[in-house]
Amino acid sequence: MPKPRGRGTSAEPRRTVKASSGSARARRHGKAVERGGAKAGPPAALRDGQERGAPASSRARPRKAKGATSLVEAAVAKRPAAPGKRAAAEPPAAPRMRPPRARAGEQASAAPPKRRPRNAKAKSGADDAEFSPPRPPELDWDDTPSESAEEVLAQRWAARGEELFQQLEGHGAALHEYRADLKEGRFVWIAPSGRVSAEASARLLCSWSCATSVLVMAWADPLASGAGIERIDGMPAEQDGIDEQGAWQIAMRAADACNAAYLYRVSSPQAWYFLALDGLTFSPKRTSFHPGAPVCLVLRAIGEVREAIASRAEPADVVRDRISALSDSLFHQARYAYRDTDWVARLDRTGSCLSHLAKRIPRAGFSAIAAGQRIDEWLERELAVELINALSLIEDEWSLFG
Repeated sequence: MPKPRGRGTSAEPRRTVKASSGSARARRHGKAVERGGAKAGPPAALRDGQERGAPASSRARPRKAKGATSLVEAAVAKRPAAPGKRAAAEPPAAPRMRPPRARAGEQASAAPPKRRPRNAKAKSGADDAEFSPPRPPELDWDDTPSESAEEVLAQRWAARGEELFQQLEGHGAALHEYRADLKEGRFVWIAPSGRVSAEASARLLCSWSCATSVLVMAWADPLASGAGIERIDGMPAEQDGIDEQGAWQIAMRAADACNAAYLYRVSSPQAWYFLALDGLTFSPKRTSFHPGAPVCLVLRAIGEVREAIASRAEPADVVRDRISALSDSLFHQARYAYRDTDWVARLDRTGSCLSHLAKRIPRAGFSAIAAGQRIDEWLERELAVELINALSLIEDEWSLFG
């Protein structure tokens, strides 16, 4: 069965129509002349024969012209086509663009360098410096932290304390017990045999209460007015809410103000006492030490507790801690500073009385609830009156020895 012929099928022959140009006609005319033989003639005859040439067929395909055998044929073969016809036959060639870098390089190489005058260059530098942003500060790569005045003060007095220890160690008195008699202004180190191994003059700087965090300077303490330093301008006489580090800082500033050689802390269960030491010697004039009467210290401590209870300015827990600390302090003095003296029995008895008074103040717990005790943040009026009366009796007893 024959295949159908129609538009869009492969059976129909494709016709290719190409426009002919003058160059194609010239090549065909050259072939005709070559087949017919080379005939000499005037140029006019050649032009007439070229004009009478047959038109190009739609089926004819242009073929490359062979080499010309004469000068005329070569001239005819090399004659360019008309501009209009050439544009119709062949598409115009796209212009060749150069890379941007090449064009920039050519422009840079072509442009001559411009020279700026010296005065213009200096003026431009001044303008740049005027409108330029501020330069960042130079960095210091030293990692050593800057020390404050408090740190410098602490380091200086720590070095002096180390110096004092080295001197005591050099004379074998570093581990000896010490005693202080502020009434006489004497501070001594006592050997195990009872002999004084080192001595220095002592002045009271300040005292700090462990229970209430109150620091009192020596000139504001009526019981140590004759054994302390004089008033220091700009330093308050009493400060509240001071911790241990703050107490040390205040004591070091006071020691600096009074030009003390060394700073020494005498601790007890109730308070800390900061002393300024001067005139250290390892050849004391008095080789024995007899502590003074503890009457003033006992009366002072009991009076502070009684005033705190009467003012009702402190919670019950603080009052209980005050009384307990005073009791422990008296026991400590009886076994340390006043051992082998007549004051041991009196100190022990007063300490026991204070311990019983502290237990009268109930603590928050299951035992107090089971005993039916009323627990409150503040002392009850009846309990406060009983404590004040008991402390007054103790004061009257110690006043007899004053």
